[in-house]
Amino acid sequence: MRDDAKEMDAANSSGTGRQAALLEGVAGWSWGAFVFSWIWAIGNRTPWGLLGLVPGVGLVVRVLLGMKGREWAWRSRRWDSLSHFRRVQRRWNIAAGAVLALLLALLLAALALGIAHDRPARPAAQQSGEQLEL
Repeated sequence: MRDDAKEMDAANSSGTGRQAALLEGVAGWSWGAFVFSWIWAIGNRTPWGLLGLVPGVGLVVRVLLGMKGREWAWRSRRWDSLSHFRRVQRRWNIAAGAVLALLLALLLAALALGIAHDRPARPAAQQSGEQLEL
């Protein structure tokens, strides 16, 4: 058994609510919680994250989940070990990164197509350098 797993077995307070001690490596920003909000909340047994579905408060809830979600997930769900917790949260972050990269690529493609589409077409005579007669 790895050393961190041995330590974790002795000090694993995950899933015990507010009194759960936060081990080093639990706290931190969660892109998975920020991007996937209510889906992440269900998977990590953080039910108040469902408020992310409410219009007007969704962005606030997403930011709070991003800032505190890892701590809340640690406290509300029993994890096998600290390494298990980190592994699962890392997968959420990777999925969020992939979604954000895809959205950025789609946005850039839409902008590029929009810019190309909005240009007025030049008459053929101007393209070849000829003067138009009025």
